[in-house]
Amino acid sequence: PASPLRLPPRNMVLLTQLLPALKLPALKLPTLDPGALPPPQYSAWYHKLPAELGAALQGHGVTDCRLEDEMNKGVEGTGLAFITFTEAMTLFPASPFWSVLFFLMLLNLGLSTMLGNMQGILTPLLDRYPPLRRRAALFTVLCCTIGFLLGLMFVQRSGSYFVSMFDDYSATLPLVAVVACEAVAVAWVYGTDRFLAEVESMLGWQPWGRGWRPWRVYGYMWRYGSLLAMLGLLLASLGQIFRSPPTYQAWDRAQAEETRVPYPPWALAMLILLIVLATMPIPVLYLRQLAWEWQARRRQQGAPPSVELEEVESPADPASSANGYLPVRTEEPPGPGAK
Repeated sequence: PASPLRLPPRNMVLLTQLLPALKLPALKLPTLDPGALPPPQYSAWYHKLPAELGAALQGHGVTDCRLEDEMNKGVEGTGLAFITFTEAMTLFPASPFWSVLFFLMLLNLGLSTMLGNMQGILTPLLDRYPPLRRRAALFTVLCCTIGFLLGLMFVQRSGSYFVSMFDDYSATLPLVAVVACEAVAVAWVYGTDRFLAEVESMLGWQPWGRGWRPWRVYGYMWRYGSLLAMLGLLLASLGQIFRSPPTYQAWDRAQAEETRVPYPPWALAMLILLIVLATMPIPVLYLRQLAWEWQARRRQQGAPPSVELEEVESPADPASSANGYLPVRTEEPPGPGAK
């Protein structure tokens, strides 16, 4: 019976075109139907060809069809963990033991990462909205459920494309923008000297009598070094996006290889929406704060000036000289039994 794996359509089409054209007269396949040739037999036949004929086939785009070569191409993203490392585990002695340890490590890595991510979401919301603290457990379950439902699109057949979309564009560019704004806020708005003093106070008492203060070079790096690096990286990322349209890597079945394909319009709209949603809170809250301060100044300017009344001394006050008399201290006469 024929194997369910067939010769790649690209090689089949090329070989079918080369045979009638007699461009390679020495080409002889072990079967008349190239599409019925299983990949292992095709690979064995391909390696038995003379060197000149193999070079000629490569010149016409006919390549080998080996599963190992295709697996070696998946050395990034999910292919690195689930294909390359998994294949490497089979070469170790006691490979089942190391495979179990490897996938347990992946499970613990994912759980620890999600714990940090969820705390980064829950803690600011609970601090900002104190009534949620009374239902902290229910609110945590709700956030986890929403994250679970959103994550279902990453486990479908096209999930790898969404993973690449989020990883390449919706996570990198907004993260650089947020870090650059954070550097500006800490270094130039709050002030590096105040921040270093806060760090010193948080570290507490040290044996030499005071808290440890970070080196002053950190202040210069926050003011200039890291800020310039973040701005340069942000401008380079924006320039690359505007210079070439966003693309993703897709499997071309006709050519039997991965090619770069532009994103469809709906995917571009999703990319723009993700970037905007990730960076929009910074300018929105900044404009909201400016509007609040402007309204506060307007209310202060429109309020009538407060008149401070001068305190007037009461004439009935014994210590007061408003009645024209000065208080005189007198001594009481001694009693009859006094000497």
